[in-house]
Amino acid sequence: MLSSKEEYTPLSFSSLKAFSRSPLAFLHYKLAPRKETAAMTFGTLVHRAILEPDKYEDSTIIWDGRRAGNKYLDFKEENADKDILTAKEALDIRLIANRVLEHPYAGPMVRQCKEFEKPFEIEQCGIPHRGIIDGLGEWFILDLKTTQNVSHHSLQRTIYDFKYYMQAAIYQRAAELMGMESSSYFIVAVESSAPHHVQVVELEPHYIARGHLEWERLLRSWKAWDGKSAHGHEGEDGWMMDAPHWAPAMEINL
Repeated sequence: MLSSKEEYTPLSFSSLKAFSRSPLAFLHYKLAPRKETAAMTFGTLVHRAILEPDKYEDSTIIWDGRRAGNKYLDFKEENADKDILTAKEALDIRLIANRVLEHPYAGPMVRQCKEFEKPFEIEQCGIPHRGIIDGLGEWFILDLKTTQNVSHHSLQRTIYDFKYYMQAAIYQRAAELMGMESSSYFIVAVESSAPHHVQVVELEPHYIARGHLEWERLLRSWKAWDGKSAHGHEGEDGWMMDAPHWAPAMEINL
């Protein structure tokens, strides 16, 4: 009989990110019914259109009528294995894919990948993990992200807040176990709204090393957790908040 904690493994980056917030967030991630949001579906389809275009074409179909009534229900039933898009949604996805594939840095990187959507299963600190790497080249890992803003400050903040540097550490370790002697980690970020700016960044090795340390710290916390308690390291309530350190300085007279 598995313990409750063992039933939550293998861990993924997403579940670890939830645990980094609190055991309560982790339990919610694992146990609460999850309905894929429109933004999540859109991001998945953008990934597919860029990385696996043939699969994208085979798995989508356009319906531009009202999404109600017997005619639509029959159409939906006949295409139960496909994602149904409006013509505008399909156009938006195609525009984003073209922006990435025609980008002077992102496009060649996608074309240099040897494998896409590469699944992996590894152990770290004796705990099973699994995930899917977007793209693997001979010497690099490609991670495709859709986001709201790819300006330098905004993307830097997104990478930090969403702990993508820890994801890089996990995926680099997986690539190492798959036989890659070394791998640079590139994030290709594209804006989900027009005009769909694209930015390519390589994460510095010391930033990924930070992610590795945070990963191991989380796994130590995971091992110490009883698998049931919903409270832990989410922080104390009632703390004072000031403007962030990166906010522009202002002269304030109170």
